[in-house]
Amino acid sequence: MRKLPRLWVLVLVAILGVMAIVGWQYLRSQENQRRTEAEQALASVAILKLNEIQQWRATRIQDARLLAQNPTLLNAMRDWYLGPPLPLGSPDVRLDEVRLRMTMFLEARKFRDIRIMDADNRTIVAVHSGTAETEDATTIATLAETRKTGAPTFGELHDHGGEPMLDVAVALFAQHPDAALRASGLVLVIQIDPNTYLYPLLQRWPLPSASAETLLARRDGEDVLFISPLRHRQDPPLTFRVQLSSEKVAAAVGLRGTFGIVDGRDYRDMPILAATFRVEGTNWVMVSKVDEDEALATQRRETQMGVGILIAMSIAIVAVVMGLSEEAASAERLAGAEARAELAARDAWLGAIFRAAPIGIGLVRNRTMLEVSDGFCMLTGLAREDMLGKTSEQFYATHEEFVRAGREAQRQLRSTGAAEIETLWRDARGRLLTVFLNAAPVDPRNPDGDTTFTVTDITARKAQEQALLQRGADLERSNKELATFAYVASHDLRSPLRGIAQLAEWIAEDMPSAMPPEIDTHLKLMRSRVARMERLLDDLLSYSRVGRIEGETALVDVAQLCRESFELLAPPPEFALVLEGELPRFATRATPLTQVFQNLIGNAIKHRDRDIGKITITGRRVPGGYAFTVADDGPGIPPQFHDRIFGLFQTLRPRDEVEGSGMGLALVRKQVELYGGTVTVRSDVGHGAAFEFTWPEDAEMKGLGNDRHVA
Repeated sequence: MRKLPRLWVLVLVAILGVMAIVGWQYLRSQENQRRTEAEQALASVAILKLNEIQQWRATRIQDARLLAQNPTLLNAMRDWYLGPPLPLGSPDVRLDEVRLRMTMFLEARKFRDIRIMDADNRTIVAVHSGTAETEDATTIATLAETRKTGAPTFGELHDHGGEPMLDVAVALFAQHPDAALRASGLVLVIQIDPNTYLYPLLQRWPLPSASAETLLARRDGEDVLFISPLRHRQDPPLTFRVQLSSEKVAAAVGLRGTFGIVDGRDYRDMPILAATFRVEGTNWVMVSKVDEDEALATQRRETQMGVGILIAMSIAIVAVVMGLSEEAASAERLAGAEARAELAARDAWLGAIFRAAPIGIGLVRNRTMLEVSDGFCMLTGLAREDMLGKTSEQFYATHEEFVRAGREAQRQLRSTGAAEIETLWRDARGRLLTVFLNAAPVDPRNPDGDTTFTVTDITARKAQEQALLQRGADLERSNKELATFAYVASHDLRSPLRGIAQLAEWIAEDMPSAMPPEIDTHLKLMRSRVARMERLLDDLLSYSRVGRIEGETALVDVAQLCRESFELLAPPPEFALVLEGELPRFATRATPLTQVFQNLIGNAIKHRDRDIGKITITGRRVPGGYAFTVADDGPGIPPQFHDRIFGLFQTLRPRDEVEGSGMGLALVRKQVELYGGTVTVRSDVGHGAAFEFTWPEDAEMKGLGNDRHVA
């Protein structure tokens, strides 16, 4: 009987020892599994971010090529560069055309600035800053690389005037047949503010997290320089550094050549789980990281729970030895079932996150669909169950395109570890789509294994690019026609007029002193007609320049502008100018606004029916701008002529009575409507005339909602 307690003790020790070993191995296996899941989730996010960065860089390179190959910009730049210099003070239509092309592209893509640099690295044309300043050393290095390779070059992220900036440079006329242009060294430089897209892209994280972030760093001497905003520090980009020799800092580990999942510390010296990748084509390292406490919080809770379960099971076993074996076994089975249910729930949770992603994400094995996101279903118009287990050929427009895209993707995956493909798909309705695919292997060491990819629909962007090219061609043709007209008007027509005027002068000089009155009258009439024709040519040229030569934006005092225009037209002494209402002081295009007021005031003076008169100018605010009224107390205009007076060469009185070309009000209407405004007239015979026009108040001349297009 005395041996029985000792036997029970040995049994208890053996059972508890076995339980401790098995329990510890189980907890370790669970920890390893949870850690692997966390690493895979982090790697997926990092690969997604890496693909987005590389796609963004490729798109900017494509933007630079598109602008550098724009035929309108190249032709205007060639004409300006090789053409003879213009007289001092003369407007340069060619340079204005270059700046217009660059401005349209800058506004469409939201760049900081676009410049053209000469061989001495000085700015000769720019959208925002036209001074011939020498660029900083980073930009100069980018220009040198572009000239050396002849290919578009993505410059290094650097500090420019206290702000981060990126340059994309592409050589102009590198393949041009003209030797002078090829040797010009002209380079187009697009200046990009990373705050517009790159930094927001990095700061987005697909799941709520208190510590997760993606950052960029590069080597600077013996330091690691962080070139993107940091979530847990207030230092601006390009200012915070750590030593490259830091053994545990994830960014330093990546810059020393170790990529993939790493354990280490971040810039706060906090333990983290990180994924490091080199950004292709740069000296950047991308680090996607999350605090270890957050990433492994579930694992540690499960470990604590497992230890508790072990203790509980030990107590239960003691109870079994004391006679409660059946209840302890039931508790053990229940604990195992709970652990399996929790594991299954976690797997379902991770799968739900993948499927619910708003962007198109797919997972394939040997080009067979394993999983797709909700965004993928929306893009293709197919249900998830109609795609899973089937080949991805169902998305492609043709079998040949399916084969081509597959071969190209396989080649890129094997050579670089990632693939970027532009191809043609068809959705469930048969609609042809242009898509951009970013692919990467789930295991970077096995490029032929399972592959995850994102798909972006770029059909609309492709259509916009084609429309932009067509519009550029139409504008180029229209501008050539206008240039031809201006040349004819200013040279071929004006030269005979000067000959007629000179002939009249010679006749007057050769006639005897007692010239017959009839001849004197005819000569004066001839000279008057010649002067009228020259005024008509001047007005035609002004009309043709509307919308092409607009002048600079300046601060305009409307009241002062009206007074100066009135005095410049030299009215009779008895004529008065009255200014009323809200005549603002605002930034606008001064030249076209001055032309509008001068024509309306000049019209009132020219068509007066007496030497005493009054011109009243008033202003008031309207949505998006101002409405101005120029009213006089002259003879008035019959209602049936209110539309006719705005036509070309239209006058209501014979030109022998009132000198004029009939172009003034046509110029007014074209200038006003160019900027989205309207011009109307209120008048009746004997009650004067009042012309009202609207004008945008913003410096970009878009306040009235106009879509400017000048044919």
